[in-house]
Amino acid sequence: MKFHRLSRRHFLQGIGGASLALPLLPSLMNRAEAQSMTAPRFFVSTWVGHGGISAENAYPIDSTVSLTDHTLTPAAGSELAHLAKAGRLVDLKRTHAATTSARSQGLTDFDAGAARFSPLLGSFVEDSLLAKMNVLRGIDFLTFGGHTRGYLGNFANRDGGVDNGLADSPVPTIDAVIAASSKFYSTGDRALLKAPVLNGAGPHLSSFRSGTGVANNPYRVSRLGEFYDLLFGGVNTTPGMQVDPRVSLLDRVNQDYRRLSRGAFGPGRRISTEDRQRLEEYVSGVETISARMRAMVSAGCSLPTVATGQRTLYLREGEADWDWDQASPMPQQRVADQKTVLELRNQMLVNSFLCGTSRMAVMSFSSIRDQWDPLIFNTASQTEAQRTDAHGMLFHNHTLADRQQHLVASQRFFMQYGFIDLVRRMQATQVLPGVTMLDQAVVYWSSESGPSTHDAKSVPTILAGGGGGFFQTGNYVDYTNRTRAIRGRWGNPWVAGIPQNRVLANIAQAMGLAPADYELNDTAYSTKFASRGGKVPGYGDPFVEPGDDKVPYPPAMVAAMSDKLPLL
Repeated sequence: MKFHRLSRRHFLQGIGGASLALPLLPSLMNRAEAQSMTAPRFFVSTWVGHGGISAENAYPIDSTVSLTDHTLTPAAGSELAHLAKAGRLVDLKRTHAATTSARSQGLTDFDAGAARFSPLLGSFVEDSLLAKMNVLRGIDFLTFGGHTRGYLGNFANRDGGVDNGLADSPVPTIDAVIAASSKFYSTGDRALLKAPVLNGAGPHLSSFRSGTGVANNPYRVSRLGEFYDLLFGGVNTTPGMQVDPRVSLLDRVNQDYRRLSRGAFGPGRRISTEDRQRLEEYVSGVETISARMRAMVSAGCSLPTVATGQRTLYLREGEADWDWDQASPMPQQRVADQKTVLELRNQMLVNSFLCGTSRMAVMSFSSIRDQWDPLIFNTASQTEAQRTDAHGMLFHNHTLADRQQHLVASQRFFMQYGFIDLVRRMQATQVLPGVTMLDQAVVYWSSESGPSTHDAKSVPTILAGGGGGFFQTGNYVDYTNRTRAIRGRWGNPWVAGIPQNRVLANIAQAMGLAPADYELNDTAYSTKFASRGGKVPGYGDPFVEPGDDKVPYPPAMVAAMSDKLPLL
């Protein structure tokens, strides 16, 4: 059997090409190889449908904090300079009382007097986690993003809407592009995967490329039991009856090591005595792991417990009555069930990442934390008065004080138990000594809209984790260009920021990809981006909706959409 030089020295290879990474062996490594060792990376994307959270409830209020100005683009001609504002998250915490006089609407003090970054990102986030996060304001979808279109890069409404720009070119979401890359999942990784991109979201939120359009992600689950089975199914609990393919991988690699290292031509003759002892201890550990996996427990990989009654709970996403099928008739129990679902889902995600059955997931949260109740509001609707469902009465009336209060309370719930709980678990989990899972991850929070529902401009954007050192963390950056007041195609006012295409490109780079690995290429752009060989900068279609009063993004900003995000 032929051995690749690096594989022979640094991997145990089994028959058929299966391989298992060796521990650090200094006598077989030069300095460059030692410095290049990296831990695996992880990506989780979370999404909240129907936003409409006002800026003063999602971010600090400018007049109550001190921010530093940074020039993104200098003044040119009649255009003023585009200034970003930035600060450290832990320095921007304020109490409700400290912001009350600056508010345009009254709001309940959800934090009981404690300081917090904003009502959305409340006092339940400890400073040590804030130091591992970046909160971005002024992230804009270039095309219509309502009803979850374009969230991860399929900007052309390819879930059934109108095609814009990249004519006849299937556009997968960025998670699928990352998962398909050998720079994220190695050949050895793929042998262990059960779901390259776990999809606990609407089908079009995570889509793979196909020959005729964007294919729905096949790794789709809607109940806790399905979630568990997809990630941990196929493992027999009876000792000696293990069917997980990782066991045979370990066995084949171990047998091959024994044969080669002790043969006349094995690489073992080149290993120092100290490293040989280290390697023997490691292989002995591999044998132990194999045996323990047969008994359902492996080193660093254990299976979570999901009770029979919890398996049928839905990973709820929407606001309509049918989204609450088979829910408890008691409101308190419905909310408690939602909390259970979020926390168990997070536990299973971390366990699956440790077990190697996946390293990427796309999650969706419900628009509201409980079933729609038409009796909760005491003010009439301003719009869509003929509709009495949550879509018409709540989301399309989000500027009314009682609706805004309800939306903030709901999204805080998912922020606390869905997003922050996951981030906290990842921070508490090490993948290498001194390296946490969160250090190697990007956990992305976004929404279908910013301050105006169904309008994906200035969408709340949170990136938790450093992406293996790609991002500096602990920052609040407001990219909105205060000199660029825009009125969008639907008549709503907004202030231009920077394209979301750049955020997606940065996520791909944090996961190890280069621009050439993710940038789209289409004949429609051969002229527009001739200097780049037709490659589209950033990820997704750079098409700007034609109904905007003016195109808010100068050519230099569009051309820079694959560049590192400023101030991170």
